[in-house]
Amino acid sequence: MEKFAVYICPKCGKKLYLNGGSLCCEEGHCYDVSSAGYVNLVAGSHRTGGGDGDFAVAAREKIMDAGYYRKLCDRIAREDISGRFLDVGTADGSLPGQLKAAFPNAEFYGTDLSKFAIKHAAKRYKDVGFAVANSAKLPVASGSVDWLSAVFTTIFPEEFSRVLAAGGRFIRVTPGREHLIELRRKLYDEVRENETGSTVKGFTRLSSESVRDVFRAEGELSEALIGMTPYGVRSSKARREAIKGEPIEVTLEFIVEIFKKEE
Repeated sequence: MEKFAVYICPKCGKKLYLNGGSLCCEEGHCYDVSSAGYVNLVAGSHRTGGGDGDFAVAAREKIMDAGYYRKLCDRIAREDISGRFLDVGTADGSLPGQLKAAFPNAEFYGTDLSKFAIKHAAKRYKDVGFAVANSAKLPVASGSVDWLSAVFTTIFPEEFSRVLAAGGRFIRVTPGREHLIELRRKLYDEVRENETGSTVKGFTRLSSESVRDVFRAEGELSEALIGMTPYGVRSSKARREAIKGEPIEVTLEFIVEIFKKEE
């Protein structure tokens, strides 16, 4: 397996080949593979990327190490995963990294706009091909992946359909109505329900399932839980300070939907 096999040049769309320590296309566009083991495929002036910063990524890593994705990964691992699997908006790479251990013969890839996140991911999960990339215009060859996942991130159905092979599967994970409800009640006076269950153009839904768990945190882990969520910047500082380091038990609810690409 060539670690970056599915990726294409973001400038001309042609296949990339490993040439020493770089990925190059036949037009002469080259992208260095970093010492951490990832490649930056965001073109032009946006190469510094966006997305999560170093603090949010480090917080997320702590939470994932404490088992936050345990039941979610168990659910996805019930699928018969083979071929090539791309996780879009991969953040710290926990999902493809953990699935690679369960499916060693499959190829796993992860993209995210955050250079900080991809750097963390690549250092930790050496067998996954990570790239800094824009999900709205993926530098991924058409029809080159068999599975695509998007966990708590914006989806781009037309683009996802393009990179998926015929009959390919799309896994969408969204927060359920009770997800982190206890934390949200502490941080906000009015708690809005998470929206679930919308259709995806170009895809047929095969299944939908609520995966629930309970997550306990205190001290630094409690702070990390807030820091890895949007609430870490969107809620009031006073509210966050009031519960800083406080022991907390929260509900996790992942809505896992499996879609098939329509012909």
